[in-house]
Formats: sequence, structure tokens, C-alpha cells
Amino acid sequence: MKDHRLFMDMESGSTVTVDLSVKLKTMRFRELADEDLFMTAQTDGNYVHWGHGRLSATFNELLQVVLMG
Repeated sequence: MKDHRLFMDMESGSTVTVDLSVKLKTMRFRELADEDLFMTAQTDGNYVHWGHGRLSATFNELLQVVLMG
């Protein structure tokens, strides 16, 4: 999604929108400030990968972004 948001459709049927814009100044996610790189997001069911594996995050890690704000 635009504005550095990910829409995650969970196996349980739930959906979650993760706003990563709040993490773009952190060392962990700063590369995702590049909108072109951010838009390469893909999943293998366990991880979200950007840039063909250049950066990866687990679903649990992304859910922590939602919970911690």
C-alpha cells in the first residue's frame, strides 16, 4: 500500500494494516524509506521480503510494530 503501509491477510481470516512509516528512521527499517524498494514486498508465508531478500521481517516482528505503535 502507499505511504509505507502493508496490508496483511492472515490465515485466520483476520487482516492487519502495518504502518511502517513510524519505523523508517530506525536502522532496521530505514532502507524502506525508498518507496520503490518498499513496493517490492512479497511473502513466503513466514516472512515479508523486500528487494528479493535484501531486507526481511517476520510477521511477528511486523505485528509488534502495530502493537507498539
